[in-house]
Amino acid sequence: MKSFLSSFQYSGYRILWITSVTLILAIQMAMPSRALLTDDLTNSAFISGIVSMGFAPALLLFSILGGVIGDKFENRRIMQIVQIGFFLSSLSTWILIELDLINWYFLFFVSLVQGALFSFQLPARYSFVPKIIPEESVSNGIALLSSGMALVTVFSGSAVGYLYGKYGAGNVFLIISVIQFSALLLAMLLPKTEKSDSVSGSYASEMKKSFEYLIGNKMVLSILFSSLIVSMIAMPVRLQLPIIARRLYLVSPQEIGVMLTLAGVGAVFGTLLISTLKKGNLRFTVFLLSAFGLGLCTLAFGIAPKYSVGLVIVVFFGAFEQIRMALSNVLTMEYTDSKYRARMMGFFMLNFASIPLGALPIGYGIDKIGAINTLIFDGIALISILLILLFLSTSFRKIK
Repeated sequence: MKSFLSSFQYSGYRILWITSVTLILAIQMAMPSRALLTDDLTNSAFISGIVSMGFAPALLLFSILGGVIGDKFENRRIMQIVQIGFFLSSLSTWILIELDLINWYFLFFVSLVQGALFSFQLPARYSFVPKIIPEESVSNGIALLSSGMALVTVFSGSAVGYLYGKYGAGNVFLIISVIQFSALLLAMLLPKTEKSDSVSGSYASEMKKSFEYLIGNKMVLSILFSSLIVSMIAMPVRLQLPIIARRLYLVSPQEIGVMLTLAGVGAVFGTLLISTLKKGNLRFTVFLLSAFGLGLCTLAFGIAPKYSVGLVIVVFFGAFEQIRMALSNVLTMEYTDSKYRARMMGFFMLNFASIPLGALPIGYGIDKIGAINTLIFDGIALISILLILLFLSTSFRKIK
């Protein structure tokens, strides 16, 4: 246990962990709440997918730039500015709901704005870790940060289901705004760190250098590519889970909240599993099994469309999701030179762009061919592509 919690002995890391977890709690509550509110306004899984997809264009546009900025400026200041943006976007949503002026176009706009904010905050956060704890503890620090973010999904899922069903969308977004403001206050306590001198050229030239470094680093490239595949095909299932549960099981918001909570429970167990893993073949095996596990879980949702079965499947889905995401973060940091870490995390942000992009075809499929057929097709597609990648990519097989 002492080894698992070793990064918490550093005060700067403790503050980073608390403010990160608080921010992610608000984001985790906002995303399914926007999906449910859009579905209430439009009764369309496809339009809900469009709103969820709002994250993607901004992430695609700004993720690489966000990595460069993360290496150029003081991480603390970047995180504070980003959290102001998150707070204002949630507050404006609450105000429009209370004024009865809310529509799905605005929800799409907010999703777009928060996608842009997200592209700057994650590279700054993860590249901040090596600056406040020793190099040998970086892997543990990233795992603990991931476990904290996973832990809040336990509470965010049940909170959204209960609050949305009992008090309505307006009160949910008011609470989200309060949580965002709390995260902002906590961010003011983050320690100052030295600015990196690794970024000296123009933004365009530094982005070009980032691309060249990625292409030359075959290990990071293979990690990124495999992560993008999973994010595009499997992760949208998690994003669209409130809509899938409504169509598949005909359940209430409270029952959807139970599913989201169980996904969070699985995520916590998944992070605990990988937090003490060392370099070696076992770590790659776990990484690979988590990716295939997501495909099998997606397939199982479609094959066994019963709520009681879905409650079991979603625990494994949450565990596999978090294992794959946390290990991708750790491996990317370990295989990257220190001066390029924020920039490679900027590329890693493309994973989050792929998730909402994948949510759109899933929403379209649910409307046109039904949730069962969509999930079965999605699961088979992911398993097939992963098998091809495993067979063709030597670098992928060398990950440790």
